[in-house]
Amino acid sequence: MQKPKLTKYHFKFILAALVVSSIATGLLFSLGSVQAESKVTKWQRLLEQNGVDRALWEKCLPKVTRSEYRRVTQALRNSTVASSLSLLGPEISVGLWYNSKSDTFKISANRPYSIKDGNNNLITQLSGDTTTKVEYEGDGKLKISGSVEPTLANDKVTFEAADGDNSTIVFDVHRPNDDYDNFRGKIEVNYYHGNDIYNGSSSEVTQIWIINILPLEQYVWGMGETRGTGDSDHVKVMTTIFRTYGMWYIENATKYKPLGFKIRSDSGSQIYGGYDWEKNHPNIRKAAEETRGMIVQYKGETALTPYCSYTDGKTRSLKGYSYLKSVKDHKRGTKKGLKPGEGGNHMWGLSANGALGYAEDGKSWTWILKHYYTKVKINRLY
Repeated sequence: MQKPKLTKYHFKFILAALVVSSIATGLLFSLGSVQAESKVTKWQRLLEQNGVDRALWEKCLPKVTRSEYRRVTQALRNSTVASSLSLLGPEISVGLWYNSKSDTFKISANRPYSIKDGNNNLITQLSGDTTTKVEYEGDGKLKISGSVEPTLANDKVTFEAADGDNSTIVFDVHRPNDDYDNFRGKIEVNYYHGNDIYNGSSSEVTQIWIINILPLEQYVWGMGETRGTGDSDHVKVMTTIFRTYGMWYIENATKYKPLGFKIRSDSGSQIYGGYDWEKNHPNIRKAAEETRGMIVQYKGETALTPYCSYTDGKTRSLKGYSYLKSVKDHKRGTKKGLKPGEGGNHMWGLSANGALGYAEDGKSWTWILKHYYTKVKINRLY
């Protein structure tokens, strides 16, 4: 297997962790001096785009070079602190659903939690069994009540673990008539007013969004695209492309930025069921842990890994994506006479039922991925 490559989301983990590690273990590294150049490099842009504190990489200026990037990579390999911080991958923000401005959200947790406003100011800390209400008050502001005296916040309210460990806290968002309303990580309630981006309309709307922010691995544990009951290699295929698709959205997606998140939790992006789905389908988490950090890449970049249920016997090429070539599908994934787009089967990338057929024939999960995605590599990034 190739050594993992450091991609842009790692810098936030790496540089923060190296500061901690240098204090704890004396780990120090010099990024060296460079001649002044006015051009902003790719490596500097990646740091800025991911919101990494400038003070942590200012030594690299006036020009952040690839050589310095490699030195950070080597430092990461020597830093157990940095490695432990990135085991669950980068954070992904998931738009779960929205309410109208007349509705109320109710939120509690399995252990003590904090509530912060949009400026990251602490409003209060509460025991986990305490239910907090959030509703729209008007003038773009949200009101918090139930657990505290009614308090006005600005357009965003964040719920997170009081002790800072968001990897083990689970929030219940008490959605009526929904058995899948528990989620790991942080919860945000976000006010939005503008064009109806979510439904693809130019009409003006007011939406109050519930958003789940959690590490990519824990997002994969709640994958709702499969029940995980088939061949184990097939489940590994599905968790790997779900993770890769999520990673591609983390790195590239901007459509839902005004709404406060990167990816939808429904078939408009990919289906995510959260903690309740994870509990009810343990084979998904097992497969995710066995493939942890594995990402499908093409020429060193995260591949877009679309998938559908069936094809008419072959997948279709997608212009602009060299790794999405037309390939033969397994008979289990073939429906004769099926037309592209029919029943949501766009026929790009992987055929889920075809992949199941190959797995039942004894093909490995890596073979299946490389069959449907041409000339890709599967690399562990964390």
